[in-house]
Amino acid sequence: MDNDANKNLNDLFNKAKSQPSKVSFEETKEQFLNSLSSQSVAKGRNFTQFINLKLIIMITSIITTIALVLVYQPENAKKQSVQPSEVMPTKTILIETEKQVLKEQQQVVTDYLRKVDRITPKTISPNQNMEKPILLLSDSLERYKNELLKSARITELLDTGYKFPKLTPEEIIANNKQKSKMLKQLDKFDKKQYAFIPSGTFKTEDKNWSVQAFYMQTTEVTNLEYRTFLFDLLINDRKEEFLTAKPDQSRWVKDYSYSYNKPMEEQYFSHAAYNDYPVVAISRKGAEMYCKWLTKEVNKQRNGEFINDVRLPSDYEWMLAASGGVEDNIYTWSGPYLRNSNGCFMANFQPEKSNFIMDGAFHTAKVYSYNPNDFGLFCMSGNVAEMVYFEKENQLPGTKGGSWTSPGKELQINDDNQRFKGQTNPSVDIGFRPVISYFNKIVSPPGTVRINNNIYMDETEVTNFNWQEYVMWVEKKFGKTSKEYKNALPDTTVWNNKESFSEPYMKYYYNHPAYKDYPVVGISYEQAVNFCKWRTDRVKELFKINALSDKKSVYPTNFEYRLPTKEEWEKTANIGYSEKTQQLLNSKYKGQLLANLKRNMDDNVVIAGTPSSNADITAPVKSYWSNAVGCYNLIGNVAEMTNIKGIAKGGSWISDPNQIDIEKEITYTKPAAWLGFRCVVEIKSK
Repeated sequence: MDNDANKNLNDLFNKAKSQPSKVSFEETKEQFLNSLSSQSVAKGRNFTQFINLKLIIMITSIITTIALVLVYQPENAKKQSVQPSEVMPTKTILIETEKQVLKEQQQVVTDYLRKVDRITPKTISPNQNMEKPILLLSDSLERYKNELLKSARITELLDTGYKFPKLTPEEIIANNKQKSKMLKQLDKFDKKQYAFIPSGTFKTEDKNWSVQAFYMQTTEVTNLEYRTFLFDLLINDRKEEFLTAKPDQSRWVKDYSYSYNKPMEEQYFSHAAYNDYPVVAISRKGAEMYCKWLTKEVNKQRNGEFINDVRLPSDYEWMLAASGGVEDNIYTWSGPYLRNSNGCFMANFQPEKSNFIMDGAFHTAKVYSYNPNDFGLFCMSGNVAEMVYFEKENQLPGTKGGSWTSPGKELQINDDNQRFKGQTNPSVDIGFRPVISYFNKIVSPPGTVRINNNIYMDETEVTNFNWQEYVMWVEKKFGKTSKEYKNALPDTTVWNNKESFSEPYMKYYYNHPAYKDYPVVGISYEQAVNFCKWRTDRVKELFKINALSDKKSVYPTNFEYRLPTKEEWEKTANIGYSEKTQQLLNSKYKGQLLANLKRNMDDNVVIAGTPSSNADITAPVKSYWSNAVGCYNLIGNVAEMTNIKGIAKGGSWISDPNQIDIEKEITYTKPAAWLGFRCVVEIKSK
């Protein structure tokens, strides 16, 4: 009898479990969610308002089965059975029958919901609030989890109820202003903010380490600077990054529990009084994120010439900078002592055990405290231990310089027994200052713009003034009666032809100061080649002189001025206008001339203006608009020689606009009033 009863019970239970739901999930969900804000079900709320039909059938089947068992089991079994008054409440039955599911629910709900005191209506239902985490029904669990994960507040839920700062409009304006200031300082490498550290060697363990030039921030990164970074993340809704990078101010109490540091925990990072103090209690990951943010933001406002990455220094870079360029320095100042001649301590550290205040600071000090070293760097020793990577130990993370809790030995430049070696977690002893590798920018040859890595091109055609300089040099070196001087003079008779219609240009165009910025004409191919050679020698002489006084810049030594190839000329001419220039031409300057070509009343596309507004002959070399790299008049004004004798490009002031394009070749056999040239410079590898 018992077996039959058990079999009936199992059959009915399985049938109930397999019964398909006759109410949609959305209908049940609405009933379920509405029930969350009501009082306990045990206080009279109808149970059917928050469970689905499937579970009702299941419960009904269970009760029916129990009744059947009571009817068919023996008398003694009846005596042992549970009386109706002793049957568990409906809610208890549900928990018992769904025990395994509830266990899973408990884990999920605990993970996601116990971390907040309250979930807003938007997270669950437009009309309901949930005061406490509850156990959810199994058939709703998976969909609820998906809904929760899609919530806009998931970041907050995952961070143990962290409440993000809500910036006022005034705070946002102030933060953007501070950010702009920081970016400007980096963009210009402001000397007050970034010190130039020249390349050098640093000796350690009887080995010389070579260090390339770099810039280093003159102070440790401050609370204000780091807070600007964090607030910028919030302004741009980058909350997950904010949570990773934010300081763990609880370290003030956790690291030094024996001291009363609760005020430091609550005020150090957020209060304006500590704006100029070094940021601490940040992870190495947070410091690296700050460096990447600063790099990206400053490069947004640079026109293609990006700075090298802002980053944490290597230990050798740090030691070279700390030494101030003096090889034998033990500390970041001269001499072997921790006090100066007046008895004042030279850094913020722990002079004696359990005595922090003797050096003038109880905790950290302002980042520009004490005297800077010979490179202008403040607090390289003491204040906060500064994050570095140990180069010879496979980029092992660590610190250099010691902190406000360090004994004097940790302040030594060469000290390798750092207690923070390998540490990446936050500490109130650790801060950082970034470095930027010095970009050895090659100085552009005078008057040129960069086309690619090793090719530079003149901004303009070679002018009458440029040619006069050349002729004067030849005259001074060889004499006015020399063959070299006579061969250098342009042919002014080119103006005496049918194209020019003006013999006075023969007398005035080359010699009169009014035409000094006009393109030189009347030049042969051979003369142009000789000019390029002369210019190469003169610029090399200039670079040698400048290199003696300018140690930061790199002056090329192996280069050559020459006439451009057809491909080089066409590539530059095809660059086109910058976006800004194009916008002006489409609006403010719409309809104005774009090039100095033959006046043509029937053409409104190329010259796009009134014929009377064009030049009579050539125009000054910086007329019209330059292309995106800064080259003027590649089309029009004068046709420009290429390195192939007899081939010119670009058209001139006598060219028909409808017959000129970038690919078109113009032939010549001798100097002409419409023919000029510009140089390119090729920087050659050694």
